[in-house]
Amino acid sequence: MIKKVLGSVCLFAVVYVNQHTSVVQNMFTHDFSFAAFSAAYEKRFGPLLPSVQQTNDRQTFVASTNNLLAAEQDGVVVRIGTEHIIIQQEDGSEMEVKGLKPHSYRLFERIKQGEPVGAAAGSSIELIERKNGQILSSRKVDVDE
Repeated sequence: MIKKVLGSVCLFAVVYVNQHTSVVQNMFTHDFSFAAFSAAYEKRFGPLLPSVQQTNDRQTFVASTNNLLAAEQDGVVVRIGTEHIIIQQEDGSEMEVKGLKPHSYRLFERIKQGEPVGAAAGSSIELIERKNGQILSSRKVDVDE
């Protein structure tokens, strides 16, 4: 715990002193660079201080239903809405899923491969994979598939 507090204090001091530099402004104001920074911080120091005492007691659902969607890769939630979610995947790409009711994830929460992302909100789900702003693939899946 002391290592986490010291890491947070050092991070705060560095950001405070350099708050007007373009590198710090870009890192902490753009969603995807912050998600990458957050993931690197968690790898070195563990969960961010606001989430130290929180536990993830979500169950992994094994069900014979076609409307549950599982994460394809490990990643970090970078945007979440009522019927969509965007996950920054470990390979640097982002996966946007539209047309589902996301599980109760928080912004910048880690998702492991195979964990449920959400359930279909309607009759179809749209999956869009991007890397560096370019669409790599886009597919629409009917819930009955």
